[in-house]
Amino acid sequence: MRHQIQTLIRLMRRVGTVPTLLFLADSLLVRLCRARILLVLLRGPEEVLREPIDLPAGFTTAVRSAEEMKSAGGFCAATLSDSFLSEASSRGDRCVVILDRGEVVNFQWVSSGLTLAYDDIWIGFGPRYLYGYNSLTAPSHRGRGLNRSAVAIAGRLVAVPQGKGMSGYINASNTASLLSQWNPATQAFGFALVWPRAHKRTWVLATRVCRGAGLTVTRR
Repeated sequence: MRHQIQTLIRLMRRVGTVPTLLFLADSLLVRLCRARILLVLLRGPEEVLREPIDLPAGFTTAVRSAEEMKSAGGFCAATLSDSFLSEASSRGDRCVVILDRGEVVNFQWVSSGLTLAYDDIWIGFGPRYLYGYNSLTAPSHRGRGLNRSAVAIAGRLVAVPQGKGMSGYINASNTASLLSQWNPATQAFGFALVWPRAHKRTWVLATRVCRGAGLTVTRR
């Protein structure tokens, strides 16, 4: 109980009232049913360019295709299955990587199509945004803010040259992601309640910000 109270106090101080209430609601829903609350984060091209990037000295970045990631070494690349890489390749998804002495220590995938989010839920966004998904940092390099920088790097290297912004979501009860990704100075946010029902039906209740971004939720 003490740890939970400390978490709530930390969230209130760092992200504010609304995300903290969504955190509480999603934490409760996880215990009761399959419904989830997704916190949707949006950055337009101008916001992407304002997002700070703070990489350790000597780190470099690159954009790679799914085919190129098949031959990448290290912990991060080893987590990518053949089926994932095949699906990403079929959509033309790009992988933005952060490298430490040539080794991939963080990646952030970027897509313009529907991608698998969790369980059998697929998510995509409208033509004004590219969707940042499946971000991972190697255990040896965690705690350095690489995931947050990766979103900004992906925006600058892939989205902005196409005149697009970056979109993404986090589960509202994911404390680590809330604390690392929340930055109201350079992003807009909305939220969506996603409730899978029988016979592949899904109830989706989304805020106006999400609808305006072309949020699409489907099941396969």
